[in-house]
Amino acid sequence: MPRIVTIGAAQTGPIARTESRREVVDRLVALLRQGAAMGCDLVVFPEAALTAFFPHWWIEDAAELDAWFEQEMPSNETAPLFAEARRLGVGFHLGYAELAREGGRTRRFNTAILVGPDGAIIGKYRKIHLPGHAGHEPWRPFQNLEKRYFEVGDLGWPVWRAFGGVTGMMICNDRRWP
Repeated sequence: MPRIVTIGAAQTGPIARTESRREVVDRLVALLRQGAAMGCDLVVFPEAALTAFFPHWWIEDAAELDAWFEQEMPSNETAPLFAEARRLGVGFHLGYAELAREGGRTRRFNTAILVGPDGAIIGKYRKIHLPGHAGHEPWRPFQNLEKRYFEVGDLGWPVWRAFGGVTGMMICNDRRWP
């Protein structure tokens, strides 16, 4: 018997530079509820869904840069999304900027997690193929500084038993490479 999983692509719209995580999480919760009302088993949020896409800006101040990153997942600010997933029985995929303290150093990744309908994290993926550039190129109409702000992912291409089968993830530019 074939596996049928109903997946909703959540279109968050633009996130303003001044929007708080709480405001963004409230939007994500509303989209999760819409997905549940439409019968979704899984709602997929975009890359870096918790903030404006800051890699378009040249940022030199480390504290300012770190403010765009999540140091834990779930955090106090993102916990309502996990709680609502559990309440609704709907899983989700969430892309975010991850600040990890590993091996005695601070590391930054463009990360995605897969969360089950019980609100628990099933797996994590860190983007491998980073587009753009690392140096300041002010002549460009906009920057794509993923290579400046993120390290190349180090978790490989993991898969997990989830949603009635074997499930994996990737982020944007990685779709070209598997």
